[in-house]
Amino acid sequence: MNLSSEKSSINLSQQGLKELPLELKGNTAVKILKLYGNQITELPEWIGGLESLEKLYVGKNKLTRLPESIADLKNLKLISAQYNKIDSLPNSICQLENLQQLILNQNKIGHLPEEFGKLKNLEILQLKFNELKKLPISIGECEQLQFVYLNRNFLEEIPSSFGNLRKLRELYLSGAGPLLDVPESMCDLRYLEAVSYTHLRAHETGRN
Repeated sequence: MNLSSEKSSINLSQQGLKELPLELKGNTAVKILKLYGNQITELPEWIGGLESLEKLYVGKNKLTRLPESIADLKNLKLISAQYNKIDSLPNSICQLENLQQLILNQNKIGHLPEEFGKLKNLEILQLKFNELKKLPISIGECEQLQFVYLNRNFLEEIPSSFGNLRKLRELYLSGAGPLLDVPESMCDLRYLEAVSYTHLRAHETGRN
């Protein structure tokens, strides 16, 4: 296990880890950290000290949350934490002004922080197979958002503020909710190329 403090990329995927090695603490050189496919139950608050980190891969672990200190990772551009048991996101995640990709498929997330719109540079948002019941109105302030994946959730509507996402190119909504309505405000999105949309009401599925 090479954890040299001078390496910019560290791959600890599928090592059977239950926690982050303490040797990583205070590492100011690592830019890419891969922890996919371990048994990690939580990320320590000291992870916020990895000040150069740009890409964090923690998919397929046993995480139930992300630490508040994630806000200290000012250079973070990508978080991939899919296939975990995360049920909510810390409000502090909204302080990641350089975040471009947030990949959270296959979790248990029921809602997003109200200040989600502060993620001004977010381009890709993946939330397939979660437990979302609503989205914050502020999501319409994510002005760089281009690709949004909301398949298999419990949403009843899409906020009208989606009409403010002027760079939105693809929106995936298949199975996104029982009574899903897409706002008319989205009709004016000039770059929107694809909308995958399945609208199933109770009588269409054979349920009472």
